[in-house]
Amino acid sequence: MVHPLAVGAETFGDAATSRVGGAKRPARGGVVLVTGAGIDTKLLAPLKERHGLKVLYLPGPLDETELGHRLGQHVRAYLHGGEERATGGVLRKATSLQVVAFVGVGYENFVDVPTADELNIAVTNTPGAATDAVAAFTVGQIINANWRIPHRLGRRVPGWGDPGDMPHELGACRVGILGMGANGQRIAEILRDGFDATVAYHSRTRKEDVERRLGLSYRGSVSELAEGSDILVVMVPETDETRSMIDHSVIKLMPWGSVIVNTARPAIVDPHALYEGLSDGRVRMAVFDGFYDLDSDAGLKLTRDFADRLLVTGHIASHTQETMNRMITQAVASIDNYLTNGTDEHEVGKRRDTFGTVLRVTCGRSS
Repeated sequence: MVHPLAVGAETFGDAATSRVGGAKRPARGGVVLVTGAGIDTKLLAPLKERHGLKVLYLPGPLDETELGHRLGQHVRAYLHGGEERATGGVLRKATSLQVVAFVGVGYENFVDVPTADELNIAVTNTPGAATDAVAAFTVGQIINANWRIPHRLGRRVPGWGDPGDMPHELGACRVGILGMGANGQRIAEILRDGFDATVAYHSRTRKEDVERRLGLSYRGSVSELAEGSDILVVMVPETDETRSMIDHSVIKLMPWGSVIVNTARPAIVDPHALYEGLSDGRVRMAVFDGFYDLDSDAGLKLTRDFADRLLVTGHIASHTQETMNRMITQAVASIDNYLTNGTDEHEVGKRRDTFGTVLRVTCGRSS
């Protein structure tokens, strides 16, 4: 059992309720469940002041059983800042839940949005809040991998085996970025302006204005991007379409001695293909912020056989004080907006209104 760190004092027993689309809607009172480590609970004050919500903060992580149990206890809003999985089964237990505010951008693996739509539970995220932190972290990891800094800490002499082992300046490298959203654009900007690197990209939609502004080249496929990249940066969300997008066919096209930097989700890179690339030397270093399940054979084999060529961190790219505060503030505002107005500009997915018609919400406008 996970014990709460901070709980407000309001009661919820007298809150008026109505049922819209399968979810109870108290006019005031109830509970906001907050999960995730490192959250400044003072930022949650507007939810208590404006909506009479009792704050239940559980740093977690919570398994599905515990999460379902907690959400089933008069929870009107869920501020999702951890690694919990709000599956369809979990959401169906949350009979009072109205809104899930996901802290971050890549909600797809953490919230079952189709089920939320069915239950008329709004889901929001926090786009743009972590762009600078993620970009700075990613460029830092590129530098770490290129110089293999973690392996040279404490050494008094360089100790290069031969000239070919020495790193290249970033200005001499070809960097390929898979995904050109806000994070990808900021990374490209830093690499171009700060290091004069040659940067190409691939995304579902070509962005010619970004190409002109940042001096980028577009590649028409993932394979074409990989083939011309000394450093391949992965910045796409995990979806059915992107899972294992970097597979055997892609890695075998990369130049010998290349570097993969994955600040997105580990599943974008097929672990078996990565193992093969590290084995034959085509991939010199692999950098992951968040890694495969170490209980899986693939994760265990990679860490066992290539510990000196893997640089793994625990999904920390966006975890700065400033970024976390921005994301929590944005998530709180989304909950406030939804409970007050029934919508929020950062809502994702499709929901059904009272009459069962599909309501598509984009930037606060329905159509």
